[in-house]
Formats: sequence, C-alpha cells, structure tokens
Amino acid sequence: MRLFIAIEIPKQMKSEILRLQTALRQSASSGRFVPVDNMHITLSFLGETNDAYSAISAMKKATEGIYSFPLHLGGYNFFEREGSKTSYVEVFGDMKELRNLHSALSAALRDYGFKTDYKQFTPHITLGRNVIHDDKCTTELQNLNPTLNASMNVSAIILFESIRKANGMEYIPLHK
Repeated sequence: MRLFIAIEIPKQMKSEILRLQTALRQSASSGRFVPVDNMHITLSFLGETNDAYSAISAMKKATEGIYSFPLHLGGYNFFEREGSKTSYVEVFGDMKELRNLHSALSAALRDYGFKTDYKQFTPHITLGRNVIHDDKCTTELQNLNPTLNASMNVSAIILFESIRKANGMEYIPLHK
C-alpha cells in the first residue's frame, strides 16, 4: 500500500482553492493539476508499506496533547526544481500548533520504524505539478487573495492510501 498522513480540506475551502487553480490553469502553458477532491495538507508521506497498524499507532501517539487549531489559506506560491514548478496555496494560521503536530508525528513515525523527511516543513495545498508559467502569471496569481471563508479548524488527521487508477490517483481514507 502507498500511504500518507494528511489534514483533510473542508468543501468550503476547496471551492476557494478551485478558484485559484482555475486562474492558474488559464495562465499556465502546461501542468498536471490536482483534482479538487484530492487536495489536502500532507503531514507525512510514508510510501509503500503494509504496516498501516504502526502508522495508526504513530498517529495516536502524535496527537496526544494536540488540540484543534485554526488554519486559513494564504496566497499562491511554488517550489521550483530544474525549471519545473509545483504550484501551491500557502497555509497559515496557528503555525505553532501545526508545527508541533508535524514534529510529534515525525518523531512517532520514526519510533515505529518509518523513515521521515528531515527537510523543512512547508505547509501547503498542491494545485499542480510540472506547471509552466511566466513571471507575469506568478504576479497575477499572487494578487488573487482567498476570501475570508477560506478557513478551517483542524481537529483530525487522516491516514490515506494512494491508489493509481487509469484516470489518475485516488486517495482512500483508512483511519481518522
């Protein structure tokens, strides 16, 4: 199984993210865009493993002492590597609690034998991969500000299985 742990995005936020993604699609010359139903905030990508039980145990351990907290959408940004852009929406809010959750989850996963990434955690919601656009497009997208209803209260994390289908990836929630 190909597993990852993430924060689910509520429907009202997804509609605002879709507005930003639509503007990106119209401005970009190419890219692979994430279906709105697959949008989430990744906390940890576990990769191929059959040990869902240990992942769930790590999730339980990591969430002890973590309380619900607010998050909201920021602006448009991208990671660039070798000329290819991964476009995303920034996530802001109670970053201290979000970083505590991410740190606790990473430590718990390592305790259960999972390899975790030590690079800096940049909370985001991916809009598309291999996106090609120019600086003018970047400026236009960064000037699109999400509306005030683009916020959420995080009260759970979810273990997902990622399954490759003919028409793209499908994310199946396994445990909340």
